[in-house]
Amino acid sequence: MDISNEANVDHFKIGPSSIIGRTIAFRVLFCNSISHFRHKIFHVLLNYIYRFGDFVAPMFSWFHPRNPQGILVMMTIIAFLLKRYTNVKLRAETAYRRKFWRNMMRTALTYEEWSHAAKMLDKETPKMHECDLYDEELVRNKLQELRHRRQEGCLRDIIFCMRADLVRNLGNMCNPELHKDRLQVPKLIKEYIDEVSTQLRMVCDSDSEELSLEEKLAFMHETRHAFGRTALLLSGGASLGAFHVGVVKTLVEHKLVPHIVAGSSVGSIMCAVVATRSWPELQSFFEDSWHSLQFFDQLGGIFTVVKRVMRQGVVHEIRQLQWMLRNLTSNLTFQEAYDMTGQILGITVCSPRKHEPPRCLNYLTSPHVVIWSAVTASCAFPGLFEAQELMAKDRSGEIVPYHPPFNLDPEEGSGAPMRRWRDGSLEIDLPMIQLKELFNVNHFIVSQANPHIAPLLRLKDIVRAYGGSFAAKVHRHCFKLTFHAALIALGTCLLLCLSLNVESLPKMLTFLFCRWVFPGLLIFSRNAYIWFPCLDGV
Repeated sequence: MDISNEANVDHFKIGPSSIIGRTIAFRVLFCNSISHFRHKIFHVLLNYIYRFGDFVAPMFSWFHPRNPQGILVMMTIIAFLLKRYTNVKLRAETAYRRKFWRNMMRTALTYEEWSHAAKMLDKETPKMHECDLYDEELVRNKLQELRHRRQEGCLRDIIFCMRADLVRNLGNMCNPELHKDRLQVPKLIKEYIDEVSTQLRMVCDSDSEELSLEEKLAFMHETRHAFGRTALLLSGGASLGAFHVGVVKTLVEHKLVPHIVAGSSVGSIMCAVVATRSWPELQSFFEDSWHSLQFFDQLGGIFTVVKRVMRQGVVHEIRQLQWMLRNLTSNLTFQEAYDMTGQILGITVCSPRKHEPPRCLNYLTSPHVVIWSAVTASCAFPGLFEAQELMAKDRSGEIVPYHPPFNLDPEEGSGAPMRRWRDGSLEIDLPMIQLKELFNVNHFIVSQANPHIAPLLRLKDIVRAYGGSFAAKVHRHCFKLTFHAALIALGTCLLLCLSLNVESLPKMLTFLFCRWVFPGLLIFSRNAYIWFPCLDGV
């Protein structure tokens, strides 16, 4: 191998490479000094200014007020400025009114207030170019084809046409920008939804011998599987879970409650109420019964709390919650509730064990578990309630432990520890992945009441609006770090309140939530999706 002590250096250029750069460098070389160079530059600039003045002077003389053309130009400029000033003022007033109605939508306490504000905002908002947000031509052509098939009256052609393109996001008509701050969907999309709903009912209600009952059921089930299903998710949030009552009540009033409801912690209580009642019972419940519910007992005096913390390691007793849930759910299991109401209930729980994953309990994964047991386990937040054991019904209808300790040798005794479960929101607040896998859910209606989540959702919208998709991804990766920091801050506040005075703890927490957390909770999701209740209810 030849080794050379000399390094190979590639050719490289010295000095400017462009024509302008070389011209400037050539000029600099012929200057005696820097002051001489500055003097030449000054003369060149002065020469260009004089030439520009000679060119502009005739134009200004033509615009002189003594000339008729000058008077006409001056009047035109003045009229343009006046019109522009008037438009700016009008636009500012319109923007103020739009901002006012948006704030009214965010702070609305009832659906009627929200719909009124949305209607007024729609009047103040200029017409948008909807064709830029979704494929208007595709949706229109599909609508015309569906109408043509319906006029022909052949059920098999209708089924074939609907199976071809019946997807939730046809032509990107689920674009959030298309439905943001609007009371109704665009007219063309609404006509398409109405036409699909009409033809689905037409297939169901037809008495023709062209399609048998088995073929109708197969078409409905296969179409629902391809289209996807809708689920209502209620998060945890302690006492702030009372916001879930208003969400569910509004859905009940408008008959829009999905057939799949799932939740964790305090959200599981509301889900259990929905899934264990028929439709008339659910309507009467929100009219009369829910005002008198009290799930949690009083803390008691400071000595009672200290004694309970020293013995059990928790602040609250869970007996009151169990008693209320027994009365609300009537000892129904997940399977019995599904058979009675047709509602699919999902409740999330997690284990204190290190290597055991969280679970989403439902009529498929745990059909014999009693619902009140699952709800109490999902509400068992560490430090507030004890971790709970799941209970189930055996073949004779008796309430027994769902995971009893098992030992082959009865003489050794039950050495295996009891399996307990605790608050599901610690690991799986919203069981989206589990519902996607088990029930093909691709549309979620979410009521998020956690105080450490709602402000971050608002921050995510701001980051996405001003920083783009990349900044939103960075924000999502930083979410876990912010979550742990929020938990540490909340724990510090609780310890501080306990060290000062236990009796004033509820008042201090209420003040903090109402003063700082409540404004962040009044944030509604801007994502809008197309939902066919008639198809979801099959």
